Amino acid sequence: MGRTVRGEGEVKQPKPIKIGDKVRVLRIPPSVEKKWPEETRQIFRRCVGKILRVDGFGKVGHLELNVKDDGSQSPDYCAHTIWIEPEFVEIV
Repeated sequence: MGRTVRGEGEVKQPKPIKIGDKVRVLRIPPSVEKKWPEETRQIFRRCVGKILRVDGFGKVGHLELNVKDDGSQSPDYCAHTIWIEPEFVEIV
């Protein structure tokens, strides 16, 4: 059975997210907008609407996404790594 992620505009995930899945970033987490430097917020903004590969998971369940400066998928781990909660993405 799919899981429901609660939050603004509740998103239903049809299946658990796993490494290698493609996700679309729906919006920037409020914590990023409030607490992180402008450079970090800009990278997150560039990711909104983009389809990215899940490269891993953080200790508390955040998704690891590796992106280029323009917010597109990075082919490796030498670009930017962003960590985002699953409720701010959708599986595609």
